[in-house]
Amino acid sequence: MENLSVVVWTVTSATPPVVAESLMKVVRLESNGSLTLLNVTLNYTSNYTVEMTKPGLSKAVTSFTLTVFERPAGDPVCFIQTVNRSSLQYECQWPGGVPQANLTFPQLNSTSSGVGNFSLSVPAFTHLDGKAVTCNASHPTEAKTCTVTARSPADFLPAVRITPGPDNQTWVSISCVSAASPEAAVTWSRGGAALTNGTVYQMSSDATQIRIRVSNVSSLLLLNYSCTCFNPLGNRTRDVQLLVRFPPPLAPSSDLPHAHVPPSPGPSISPSTLVCNKDGTSVALSWETPPASVVTGFDIQMMGSDTNSYSTVGQEPGSARAANISALSPHLAYRFRVVPKALMIEGAPSMDCKVGQSNGPVVAGLAAGIPCSLVLLLLLGGLIYLYVHCSRKKSRQPRYPKSRSAEKAVTSSHSVVPRNHMRRGGLRCPPDYNTSQQTPSERSVSLPRFAPPPPVRVATTV
Repeated sequence: MENLSVVVWTVTSATPPVVAESLMKVVRLESNGSLTLLNVTLNYTSNYTVEMTKPGLSKAVTSFTLTVFERPAGDPVCFIQTVNRSSLQYECQWPGGVPQANLTFPQLNSTSSGVGNFSLSVPAFTHLDGKAVTCNASHPTEAKTCTVTARSPADFLPAVRITPGPDNQTWVSISCVSAASPEAAVTWSRGGAALTNGTVYQMSSDATQIRIRVSNVSSLLLLNYSCTCFNPLGNRTRDVQLLVRFPPPLAPSSDLPHAHVPPSPGPSISPSTLVCNKDGTSVALSWETPPASVVTGFDIQMMGSDTNSYSTVGQEPGSARAANISALSPHLAYRFRVVPKALMIEGAPSMDCKVGQSNGPVVAGLAAGIPCSLVLLLLLGGLIYLYVHCSRKKSRQPRYPKSRSAEKAVTSSHSVVPRNHMRRGGLRCPPDYNTSQQTPSERSVSLPRFAPPPPVRVATTV
């Protein structure tokens, strides 16, 4: 190895080989006479010479070069950067390795290449917007690729957050982030004038967020805030008007003194949701706010079944989006709503959320049932009175019972009865007691004795 004797041995000899002390752990002699190097490192890259001698013959010599490679770590990475605000710089990196990997962008330039870290700058042509460009990374041990696509800034929606500060001040944070490649830069303006870092405005390091110190909420409505995201392929601008509610101004004197003047837009809230636990003793409220609404806090209001007005039962900061209310009665009905606030100014409340069972139907049923029951009782009492009255009136009429002598009269024989005699039920009609027409035999018969009827008792059941 160069001028270093690595090993010397005699073929088919029992004498052990002579190995360089520094290579004792990496040299292994095979049975067929070949030499194996173990755990080689990069410093084994060198020119090697083999000398073979035999008594009576001349020495034979041959040389070769051994190269040891090391693969780069990981995989190649591609990305794009902005150059001079008007050009695109394509980057391809696959560092490390021995030797370093060869890198090219054949779609952009077939003749330019680099090793390890290769960059290629090209003008920001419109046809490159959305076009995938591939980097070829070649190494003796392996070949890899990576792809990158340039894109103009996409449409985005600004996000607004409120952070309470000391001394009754509020910080309004506006974020503008647009997906783009290369990454979009951001500029801020208000009323056409550029905004810079200072005591009133604070920008993040990448300028994607601005914080506005608010001491008077009314100052927010003077002008619109604008953010512009741009890269060499295009730009996107969005205006942000912070929403704060103010009392409506007085209507100007005119022929229409009652003209309605709508209030200014204010802190608002999206429809809220309510979830009740299994026992009905607690509820969880959740809500959201529009992106540009300035909200510094929320009032949680509740109305019970025995009241007709809302009362505040809790307050949450402007960053909150949920609240829990407990210690409720599972047998009563409740209504909840959330009122957004900007400092001391209240916005429109959310929609009502109802939970529990109201006793209103029960009260209404009782209110309707009691009068009906009274009327029914009166009607029933009147019917009973009429029935009793009629029964008593009927019982006062005289009743005449049959004569007992008539009941005892029976027919003694089956003789033919004259036609002028009526025979009913086996009884003979009583004789005619007219003396002028009686025969002597009939006068000798004593007249039946008339007995007055016994008293009759009448009972009426009511």
